[in-house]
Amino acid sequence: MLAISIAALILMLRIRHRSEGYILANIEENVMDSLEYVAILTEEIADGYATTIKESVNYIENLYKDKDNHRRINYGRHTHVGEGDFCYNRYYATTEFINDNTIDEVQLLNNVIEMWKPILMYDDVNISSLYLATEEGFLISLDRDHLSFSGRDEDTYFNFFNREWYTETKARDSLIFTKVSQDYFERGLTLTCAMPFYKDSNFAGVVALDILVHDIQKNIQNVDVSGDSIAFAVDSDGDIIASPSVKDDQTSFENIKDEGTDTSIIADKILSGNPGIELLGDNYYVYAPINNVKWVICVKLPKAIIAESINRIDRNIIRMMGIFVLVAAIMLIIVYKISIAFSNRLTVPIEKLKDDVEIISKGKLDYKAEVVGNDEISDLANSFNDMTTDLKNYISNLTELTAERERNSAELNVATKIQVGMLPSDFPAFPDDKRFDIYATMNPAKEVGGDFYDFFVIDDKHIAIVVADVSGKGVPAALFMAIGKTLIRDHTFIKNDLADVFYTVNNILCDENKENLFITAFEAVINLETGRMVYVNAGHELPYIYKKGKVWEAYNIKPGFVLGGMNDMKFTVGEIILEKGDRIFEYTDGVTEATNAHNELYGMDRLKVSLDNHSEESVKDLLPAIKKDIDEFVDTAPQFDDITMLCFEYRGNV
Repeated sequence: MLAISIAALILMLRIRHRSEGYILANIEENVMDSLEYVAILTEEIADGYATTIKESVNYIENLYKDKDNHRRINYGRHTHVGEGDFCYNRYYATTEFINDNTIDEVQLLNNVIEMWKPILMYDDVNISSLYLATEEGFLISLDRDHLSFSGRDEDTYFNFFNREWYTETKARDSLIFTKVSQDYFERGLTLTCAMPFYKDSNFAGVVALDILVHDIQKNIQNVDVSGDSIAFAVDSDGDIIASPSVKDDQTSFENIKDEGTDTSIIADKILSGNPGIELLGDNYYVYAPINNVKWVICVKLPKAIIAESINRIDRNIIRMMGIFVLVAAIMLIIVYKISIAFSNRLTVPIEKLKDDVEIISKGKLDYKAEVVGNDEISDLANSFNDMTTDLKNYISNLTELTAERERNSAELNVATKIQVGMLPSDFPAFPDDKRFDIYATMNPAKEVGGDFYDFFVIDDKHIAIVVADVSGKGVPAALFMAIGKTLIRDHTFIKNDLADVFYTVNNILCDENKENLFITAFEAVINLETGRMVYVNAGHELPYIYKKGKVWEAYNIKPGFVLGGMNDMKFTVGEIILEKGDRIFEYTDGVTEATNAHNELYGMDRLKVSLDNHSEESVKDLLPAIKKDIDEFVDTAPQFDDITMLCFEYRGNV
C-alpha cells in the first residue's frame, strides 16, 4: 500500500510538470496565432489600398502618353459628381499657378475621376478621399462626402508642397503609407497611401488616398485572449496608435520608448520587425509586425493568468503530499485489512482521475473529470476541469478570429458591384429606334472575374457592340476590366478603323501591366442603314450568326491575339452583310465551359442546339432561355466563371 501511495504521488508530480508546460505552450501559441492573423488581415487590407493607387498611377501615366486621344473634361472647382454625395474639388498651391498653361492638363487629368467614382461608390467605406497633386501646382480630388475647403480661407489655395504625403513620396520615389494623424476635416484618425507618377520619365506629381483607420483600430483592439489582456498597436517610431485609450479625435500619442514606461526596456525588440514574446516584470508582451504599414501589434498578458492555473495545481499537490505522508504512517501501524480498505479508498479515485487526465490530454476538451465527494482529489479534478474550460475558451476565441477573416474575405465581393455597376442595364436600351433590337446579360461567379459587355451609338447610322473577358479574379481583374472598357469605348469614338482601335488599346494596356493581365474581346460596328457589319476579334469566342429563316451557325473568323499580351500587335478587320431579321450572338467562355458534376463541358454543340430550339424567341427572351438550359445542364455544380451573353437583331429601316 505504501508503494501505491508513492506511485500516486509520483503521478501527481508528473501531472503538475506536464500541465505547466502544456498551459505555457498553448497560451503562447494561441496568442501568437491571434496576433499574426490580425497582422496578416491588416496587411491584406493595406495591399488592397496599394493596388487601387497603382492602378490609378498606371491610368494617369497612360493619359499623358496618349493625351491626344483622350477627351478633356471640365468641372467647376467645387462640384458634386456621380451618384451619392461625392464632391470634386480643385485647389492651387498659390496664385502663381493659376494660368492658361495648366487648364489643358487639369482637363486631361479630370478623366481619372471616372475611374475613381465606382471605387467610392462600391469599395471600402473607409476610403474618404482620392486625389492627385502635380508639380504644376494644382490638386484635384474626389471626396466621399461634401466636405471641402469651401467656406474656408483656403477655398482656392492649398499649399500641398509641404505636406508629408507629398514630400515623403517624392523623396522616397516609391509607394508609401504615412504615419497616422488627425484628418484635416476632423473625421478621425487617418492613414494616407501615396505613390509618385511620371510624365516623359520626369516626376510629375503624387496620387494618394486617405483611409479612416477606425475599423483597423477596432480589429486590433478586439484581440482578446483573456479578460485582463490589453491589445495595442505602435507605428515604426513607437507611437501607440491603437489601444483602448486612443480616441478618434486624438492628435498626439504616447510612445513605448518614453522613460518611465513599462515597455521602454523592450521597445527595440518590439520595433525590430520580428515576432516575439518577452517577459517583463509581471507581464508577458507578445508582438507581431504588420510589414507593409510598418506597424506592430502587441498584447500585454499578465503573468498571473498563467501562474494562477499552475498555482492551483501546486496547492493541491502540496496538500496531497501531506495526506500521503500521513496515510503512509498510519498504514505502518494499522492492521492489514484496514490498510487494504483505506488504500482502495485512495487509489481508486486517483486511478480514475489519471484516466480522465489521459482522455483530456488527447484533446477532448469537452470531457469533464469526474468529481466525487469534497476532498483534495475532487479539488484536483475541479482544477483540471477549470483548466480545460480555459483552454476551450482560448480555442473559441481563435475560432471567432478565423470567422472574422472569412467575413473580410467576403468583402471582396464588393468588386462584383464595381463590375456590374459599369455595364448597361436598362432595357430596352433604345426604345425609339426600330432599326435594331439588343439585349445582354452578365451573371457573375462567386469569385469576381472580369467579364463585360458594352454597346453604344456612334452616330445616327452606326452602333458598336463589345463582349470581352479579363483574365484573373478579384479586385485587380475588376479594375483592369473598368480600364479596358473605358479605353475601347473612348477610342471607338475617335478612330474609324477597328484594327486601329484594338492596336491602340492593346499598347496602352501593355504599358505598366505589372499584374500580367490580358483581355479577350470581340467588337463589331453595324451600319443601321445598309446592314454592313465590320468586326475585329482579339482571342475571343466565335460569334454565332442567324440568317432569317435558317439556323444558327458559328461564324468561323480568325481570333487574333489578346489585348494587353504584347505590344504592337496587328489586328484584322472582317466584314459581313446583315439582312433584315438576321441576328448575331456573342458570349464569353463561361457559357461553353460551364461544367456539370461529371466534369462535362456545356460546349459549342449544346449551345447551337439551344439557340436553334429558341430561334423564334425575341432577343430579350432568348438569353434567359439559354441561361436556363445551362443551369439545367450543370445542375448543382458550382459556377466557376462569369456567364456573359449579348444578342443583336438587325431590322433595317422600318
